[in-house]
Amino acid sequence: MNAFSAALRIGFTHVFAYRAEVVIQLVSISIVAALNGSLWTVATRGKDAIGGVPSADLRAYVLVAWVAVSFVATRVNEDIGRRFRDGQIGTDLLRPMSLQRFWYARDLGRALATFLLQSTPLFLACLLFFDVPLPSRPSTWLLTFGSLLLGHATNYGLSFLVGVAALPMQNISGLTHLKSTLVSVFSGALIPLELFGPVLRPIVYALPFRAMAHTPATIFLERDGSALVLLAEQAAWAGGLAVIGILAWNAAARTLTVQGG
Repeated sequence: MNAFSAALRIGFTHVFAYRAEVVIQLVSISIVAALNGSLWTVATRGKDAIGGVPSADLRAYVLVAWVAVSFVATRVNEDIGRRFRDGQIGTDLLRPMSLQRFWYARDLGRALATFLLQSTPLFLACLLFFDVPLPSRPSTWLLTFGSLLLGHATNYGLSFLVGVAALPMQNISGLTHLKSTLVSVFSGALIPLELFGPVLRPIVYALPFRAMAHTPATIFLERDGSALVLLAEQAAWAGGLAVIGILAWNAAARTLTVQGG
């Protein structure tokens, strides 16, 4: 636990060390959120519902989903992939904790700092400029934060697998772009998942990407009464990807060669 706490603290303080980058990222995600909010405001103007979903719910959903993405987003796959390429991955084997736990703790610390410096200001801006309803039950706030943590764990599990793929693939830039595209489209951050057709919708709902934005937004807006069921689904994806990550890293570590040794 001491090692986990230290790694979490490193990730948290690392964000504060680069204030200019935090400001640039906040401006960037705010612009995208404003574009999304404006787009769906225009698209739903004069319409009571789209695809059976009330227009007001759609507008609020896309904004809350984007706030969720700002928290769960991670570049740990790029960090791990880079360490495979330059050989620094060898030093990770000397740490008093596994590669998977270390990078999870560090990225969780980064996500918590991002929650304070980016996600919260973005959410307050959405409340100021757009019509986003607040939860009617106090417990919804805690459930939403728990959903964000599980959404981050799910995204981390997928990103860790992409990072470990750097060992056999050497270059994972294409895989990284594919992963980012899939998350953007199938997480619900850009397009509400309810708008997918009857053929695609069951497939999209069965993928892990839904846990990253759609589920936190659904819980926050109290659109589904079974919040605990949604949290259980997120936990299942996070746990399942973590187990697969352990197996993938154990297999990769047995074949790892750093500087010929």
